[in-house]
Amino acid sequence: MEDLFIQGADSLPTISFKTDGELKITGRALPEDAAKFFEPVMEWLGKFSADEINLEVNLDYFNTSVSKKLLDIFKVIEDNPDNKAIKVLWKYEDGDDEMLESGQIYEELLPRLCFTFHKYAEMAGEF
Repeated sequence: MEDLFIQGADSLPTISFKTDGELKITGRALPEDAAKFFEPVMEWLGKFSADEINLEVNLDYFNTSVSKKLLDIFKVIEDNPDNKAIKVLWKYEDGDDEMLESGQIYEELLPRLCFTFHKYAEMAGEF
């Protein structure tokens, strides 16, 4: 099994999933077709397991269809009995209460996942 890397763009997140259990989803997630975009991710996760998984989610925005795909990603990881310790680092910008609440909803829905919430300083406006 090989690592999975999908380079992000303005409206697409960067996906960096490594076979050592270091998984990252970063950027902005507004794909036109979320199911198609996340298809290789779901396929990769279907074959993946690890004693320890560290999943970092650092999205500044995602739409409803991505919200559903994130839940699918979390569920695939959670439902695999070979995945032992599953840690999620949910990063959000200071003042972005919606992003924090989204992470807290996932935390409630997914009891096997150990969430940590990390607030970072608000980014300066774009020039």
